[in-house]
Amino acid sequence: MVVFYSATEYITQVNLKKFFQTASSVNIAFFMGLVFSAGVVALTYWKPTNLPWTLLSAVTVSAAFAIFSIVQIKLNRQLAHKVRELRERDFKLKKLGNAVTNSGSLIIITDELGNIEYVNNKFIKTTGYSLLEVKGCFLNILNPDNHHSATEQYWEHDLLVDGWEGDVLSCRKTGTSFWSAVSISSVSDNQGTITNYVISCIDITELKEANSKMQIMALYDPLTGLANRRLFIDRLEQSVRAAKRDRKKIALMFLDLDQFKRINDTLGHDAGDILLTTVSNRLKECVREKDTVARLGGDEFTVLLTDVDDNLSVTPVAHQILRALKKPIKLKKHEVIVSTSIGITLAPTDGCTADSLMKNADLALYRAKEQGRDCYHFFTEELNASALRQLVLEQELRHALQYDEFTLHFQPQVNLRSERIVSVEALLRWYHPTKGLVSPDAFIPVAEETGLIVPIGKWVLKNACMQMKMIQDLTGVDIKIAVNLSTRQFDDPDLEEMIADALRETGLEPRFLELEVTESMLMGDIDLVIEKLKRLKSTGVSITIDDFGSGYSSLSYLKKLPVDILKVDREFVRDIPDDLNDMEITSAVIAVAHKLNLKVIAEGVEDIDQRDFLMINKCDFAQGFFFSKPLPFEDLYQYLTRGKLAESA
Repeated sequence: MVVFYSATEYITQVNLKKFFQTASSVNIAFFMGLVFSAGVVALTYWKPTNLPWTLLSAVTVSAAFAIFSIVQIKLNRQLAHKVRELRERDFKLKKLGNAVTNSGSLIIITDELGNIEYVNNKFIKTTGYSLLEVKGCFLNILNPDNHHSATEQYWEHDLLVDGWEGDVLSCRKTGTSFWSAVSISSVSDNQGTITNYVISCIDITELKEANSKMQIMALYDPLTGLANRRLFIDRLEQSVRAAKRDRKKIALMFLDLDQFKRINDTLGHDAGDILLTTVSNRLKECVREKDTVARLGGDEFTVLLTDVDDNLSVTPVAHQILRALKKPIKLKKHEVIVSTSIGITLAPTDGCTADSLMKNADLALYRAKEQGRDCYHFFTEELNASALRQLVLEQELRHALQYDEFTLHFQPQVNLRSERIVSVEALLRWYHPTKGLVSPDAFIPVAEETGLIVPIGKWVLKNACMQMKMIQDLTGVDIKIAVNLSTRQFDDPDLEEMIADALRETGLEPRFLELEVTESMLMGDIDLVIEKLKRLKSTGVSITIDDFGSGYSSLSYLKKLPVDILKVDREFVRDIPDDLNDMEITSAVIAVAHKLNLKVIAEGVEDIDQRDFLMINKCDFAQGFFFSKPLPFEDLYQYLTRGKLAESA
């Protein structure tokens, strides 16, 4: 029977047998030589006379045997140590071989030229190639057939460097690609010459795909597929640098959709998503491929136009966008028309940084909205100056709130039948220490935009209740106080608590407080609005819809809302009796309100003809300069104590 040995078995079995045989022969020969030598020495040089030959021979043999034993013990110890070393080395070789063969990484061993000599099981399973198929082949057998991308690494001679690490695109036998994280180590002989390369690979395809998806999520809007704010800012900064370098211009457009919130709230968020997707597709059709369209969030879009000459070259694009977006859009069963407002700025004419250009375009956008929407406006230095003035005004508003520069005036609301005051509307006034009286039209929009309207509104509510309670205590007259709520206040989740705190701290009974809300504030989720109004009314306060007729609400909404009073907007009262349409609208509003068991207040009454028209049409209440201008606390107190109307302004 023929026996085959592994390398380790050969060392530990065959060689060890020869070693023992050789060692045994050496021991016997050594022992015989030692005895013979001892005898010769004893007989030749010692020549004993009184010791028998037999005793001398025994001593000689014993000495020789002792020396032999010592040498034998030493040789056996060396032999046992050598055997242990060989067995340990064999065990380590077996472990290393198993580790390489069954490794979870792809292992490739090549010669010094990169030709494959060995691959492990993981390589075979992952690539589909057997060892016979790749043995002797260069590593580029793993390259895809088409690899022209300069950004991707492939298998080539340049990779064969000791310590090289990186990601390499590879190809399976079936033709499908996968990514590997590769590390390469070299093997050298005793002279330091490289003889082999050991290549370890880990399949990171899933990690690469996940990273790619994360990059898409980080740089693109998931709904529309457009560039998001982060990617857009990066492209804007690059375009600004290129424009300065090449002495060219770029144009930045800011867009948002007019009345998008109304469509989104009435038709639902699904319809809003369809609208945004349609708008994004239309915007891309209006610009060149090298231009960038981005969605910053909500209904805000930006367009970056590169290589433009001047304003005249941007204007046609703005017109095209306005026309494209005004085409009807099918949303579920409804067909809607949406318009947009556009703010435009140019670089480097208007600014040389992304931040300044974004600010400029935003300012131009707001000016376009102020001009009536569905239009565009270019940035000017006047817009920047106006923005600086608003910034200063914001700081002064904070100072005014901190140092109590606000005050309240009260405009009477008169019962047209009895001509007696039934309530007063609290109107905010700001007396600036250096500028004097600042018009509400100048600072209320800034307060709304900055969010200061919430603490200011809280101050108004508390002080209006407090001063009305003082009026009642001083005069004995039970009249109501009407307080306007801003949009931000109405949306504030702490509104109900704020109202309860104001009533509790001032001692004013809830039935003497009227809360005025505009109809545009009620255009959100109708069910949520109704629920909130019901909670407010449950406290005992009254609800008035201010500026009725100027918003977008319908009669179907009106009949559902738990309100008490409608206030006819002054725009419909101002031209009575000269404008027949205003007269018809006002009389219709009064009639509808009465059908719904609501009271009606007409504001802006300035002459007797307007008052008489309202009385004829059975309007319940009225306010305006015909009855009284807004009065400070002291003047209101004097009027009530005199028991007559204040003089007309």
